[in-house]
Amino acid sequence: MNLELAYGADKINLNISDDVKVDHYSPSTVFDSSDAMNFLVQAQRHGLSKVLAAKSPLIVVNDGYRTTPTEKILDWLLMGYPSFLNNARFLIATGTHPEPTEEHLRSIFGKHLENVRSRLHIHDCHDRTTMSVAGVDHFGAMFYINKMVEASENVCVITSVEPHYFAGLTGGRKSLVPGLADFDTIARNHNLANSLDAAPLKIEGNPVAEHMSEMAGMAGASRIMSIQVVTDREGEIASTHVGALDKAFDEASEVACALYECSSDKPYDLFMCEVGPPFDNNLYQVQKALENCQTAVVDGGAAVLLSTCNEGVGSRSFFELADYWDSDSNEHKEGKTVFGSHKLSRVNAMSKRIDVRLKSELDDDTVRKVFYEPVADLQEYIDKKINDSTGHGRVAVVHDAANTVLTLS
Repeated sequence: MNLELAYGADKINLNISDDVKVDHYSPSTVFDSSDAMNFLVQAQRHGLSKVLAAKSPLIVVNDGYRTTPTEKILDWLLMGYPSFLNNARFLIATGTHPEPTEEHLRSIFGKHLENVRSRLHIHDCHDRTTMSVAGVDHFGAMFYINKMVEASENVCVITSVEPHYFAGLTGGRKSLVPGLADFDTIARNHNLANSLDAAPLKIEGNPVAEHMSEMAGMAGASRIMSIQVVTDREGEIASTHVGALDKAFDEASEVACALYECSSDKPYDLFMCEVGPPFDNNLYQVQKALENCQTAVVDGGAAVLLSTCNEGVGSRSFFELADYWDSDSNEHKEGKTVFGSHKLSRVNAMSKRIDVRLKSELDDDTVRKVFYEPVADLQEYIDKKINDSTGHGRVAVVHDAANTVLTLS
C-alpha cells in the first residue's frame, strides 16, 4: 500500500506491505461547530460586554507558536462590538519564547494587524521593570507578572485549549504563567516537568499544572475575563467558553480531552508522527509530538517524528545545556537544576526505552546532541523495522501529533 505522510509543505510517500495493518489516529472533527452568534450570546451572558466597552481594555493573546484562531475571534467580536478594536490594547504572552517576527504577528492578527500595531505590547520575561510582584509561591520565591495586568481593571485573555506534554493542557492559567511571568518563576515551574507525573491531559496530580494554578490565583485569575477556544483537527472552532479565566478553562478542558484523546487497547511497535505547524518550526517544539504518543509504544519499539524544523533548534539555552548533560545519569554533570533540563531529561529517558527518531532538515550532529537519532532514508528505516526479527508488526500513523494524545485503554 502507499502511505502518504505530511512533511512541512511537502509529502513523503512510503510503500508498506499489504500484510501490515496501519492504524491512523487524529483529533476528532466536529460537525456542529461553534458560530459567531452562539459566541456573542455567551459574551453577553458572562459579562464580556463590560470589559470590551471600557475606555482601554487590555486583551492578552498568544504568540505565533500557538494555533489559537485569534483573528477569527476578533472578527466575531467586531460583529457585536464594532468599536472595541480601536480602543483596546493588546499584550502578547510570550513566556520564554523570542519576540514575535513580522510573520508571527500576521499569523496572530491577520487583517487587523495594522489597526492594532500602535497599541501592541510584547511581554519580555527578562525585563522585571515591566513587572510587579504578584505573590510568593510555595517554594518561598517571589512571582512577578506583567504590570499591565495588575494595572488594568478590564482584562480579557484570548486563548485556546489543547494538549500540552507537561502542563496537561494549554489555555487558561498558561496565559499568565508562563505567558506573562518572569523568567525565574517560569524556570521554577518548568523544572517540575522532570517528573513524569507532568503528562499530557493530566491536571490533578501534575506538579507543573498545580504550580501554575497556584500562581494564577495570586495574579487574580478569578477577576480576569477570558475567551477560551477549542478547535478540531481541521482547525475549525469546536467550542468557545467565555467567563472567568479559571472557570472557562475547566469547561474548555472537558471538550479538549474529548476531542484530542485517542485510545488503543494494545501498544504499538512503530509510530510515525506527523508534526504540523507551528510545532514543526524547530527542535524545541517537536518534542510535544513524542510525548503525546510514547506511552503507547512497546518497550524496544520506535517512534519516528516528521518535522522539517526549518527555524533550527529554537531555544538555544536547552540546546547548549546538552553540552553539560550526562546521558548515563540523566542529570547535569554538576548536579544543577537548570531551566530547559526537562527537555533533555525526558527525551533521554524515553530514548533508553524506545528508539526515538527524527526526520528533519537539521544536520545529524544537531539531532543527536539532544538525544534523538536522525533518519536519512525513511523508507529504508521503516522497511527494516517492519521486517525486524523481533517483530515490529503493529504500526500506527499519528496525524497532527503535537495535538493528538494516544493512551492505552
